[in-house]
Amino acid sequence: MRSGNEGIGFSIGEVAQALGVAPQTLRLWEREQLVRPHRTERGYRVYTEEDVERLRQVKRLRKAEGLNFAAIRKQLGPPPDRNGERPPEGREPGVPGERLRRLRMKARKTLKEVAEATGLSISFISALERGGSGASVASLRRLAEAYGVTMRELFGTDLEQNSPLVRAHERPVMEWDNGVRFEEMAPGKKAMDPSYVRVPAGAGSEGFYSHDGEEFVYVISGTMYVELKDQGTYAVGPGDTLYFYSTTPHRWWAGDEPVEAVYVNTPPTF
Repeated sequence: MRSGNEGIGFSIGEVAQALGVAPQTLRLWEREQLVRPHRTERGYRVYTEEDVERLRQVKRLRKAEGLNFAAIRKQLGPPPDRNGERPPEGREPGVPGERLRRLRMKARKTLKEVAEATGLSISFISALERGGSGASVASLRRLAEAYGVTMRELFGTDLEQNSPLVRAHERPVMEWDNGVRFEEMAPGKKAMDPSYVRVPAGAGSEGFYSHDGEEFVYVISGTMYVELKDQGTYAVGPGDTLYFYSTTPHRWWAGDEPVEAVYVNTPPTF
């Protein structure tokens, strides 16, 4: 337990031991906005008793009831910030509106310049930065390319751990308003970027996008439709695979049933 200049509360190691989870799991839950521990001047995390109790609830909802991160956030509400206050209802800090604004400022681009580079309207980009919803996979991919970052950097879901093993419940998640969900499957710097993808029936990328690299899709369940511009549309069923160059404008969607698939990008530009 820390005290004095380092703050009063519990360290990440103490909380991990008390809850029976790994420290990287607590870091993941923090990235998913399930908890917001205080930070000392030296950057150490300090958890209050309220934080620990909230994390017990997260563990129960995650493990026992199988809820995803979005459902847990909805059930528990946003965590208190470092001053003990809660952010305004209806906005989840940093995912991805505030992060989009920071990335644009870091790239030293105006709204007009980004709109011209992406083909998105100024009003749409501005609304996203203010916390608005409605961003599709395709539109966020264009913004990520304009800012010179990957989708994972945009969402803040890069998996940071030394072990080559990634447990299913520890995979960082990118999730869109239409329910499309990408779960990161490999840690650290790598040549391939594999994701476990879940696509609700009828949902998809909602537009074409392209980028450098190559892509591989293996469908586990359902049927994923992938359209490669000027090449046709492919119905990829359970056990089927599809391999194509990412520079070809492409879009994808699920049929009448939800889709689960393994989706690999190389290099990791997604």
